[in-house]
Amino acid sequence: MSIPPQPPSSPEPYPQSGPYGEPGQPGPYGSPQGWYAPPQMPPALQKTNSLAIVSFVMSILCAVPLVPLILGIIALSQIRTRGEKGKGFAIAGIAIHGATILFYVVLLVLGFSGVLNDGPSPQRDTSGQVTTPGSSAVEDIRKGDCFNTGGDLEEYDDEDGGQAGFTVRIVPCAEAHEGEAYHVFNLEDGSYPGKDKVISIAEEKCGGTALTDYVGDDAKLPKTMEVYYYFPQVTTWIRGDREVTCFLGSTSGTSTGSVHTTGSS
Repeated sequence: MSIPPQPPSSPEPYPQSGPYGEPGQPGPYGSPQGWYAPPQMPPALQKTNSLAIVSFVMSILCAVPLVPLILGIIALSQIRTRGEKGKGFAIAGIAIHGATILFYVVLLVLGFSGVLNDGPSPQRDTSGQVTTPGSSAVEDIRKGDCFNTGGDLEEYDDEDGGQAGFTVRIVPCAEAHEGEAYHVFNLEDGSYPGKDKVISIAEEKCGGTALTDYVGDDAKLPKTMEVYYYFPQVTTWIRGDREVTCFLGSTSGTSTGSVHTTGSS
């Protein structure tokens, strides 16, 4: 006995395309499975870091030392963590102010070393007397030297004094000059004793016999002449300056000749 063959099964109906297309095929909006992809929104605008701008502006204006440098470093940190703009401003502020500080440091070092002196050093004879004018550091002034300060004496007052320049122009005493050194001495080594202490020592040693021994007991100095002294500052003390220079000077002009007892006034 045989089994009659089963009638062929009916073919499955061919799937019809729906409104969103075949599975896995782009739908009417161009997305798979017919899902709608909304358009992307434009990214939000980035904020420029304010400290970066301040650092850049202050570096150009040569503001308070180190402030633009510090602000620039802080700005870079904020930009990195916040995703802000302004990195170029911060780097420029740091670079400009760093270069400015370096310039002044070099200028200060050159001033201390005497490289920026106006012209050659003074020439002296065998006895030490100046024969040819020349520029010299303040601490190189010798007893008996006559010199010009470039107008520094005009800025001094009786109470607080004034900030002296690093150099003077030493000239023969026969030429017009503003000051004449009559006593030079060194302070003791150690830590800087402080401005008030240094001034107290200078006033004590620049007066009394130091002056009378130079000009004579009976000398009559012009009323325009007063006692002055150069003394070490904190910045010069660090590089070894210990010298105090006592000198007679006039703010009303110049004089010629020496006030020393062996000189001509």
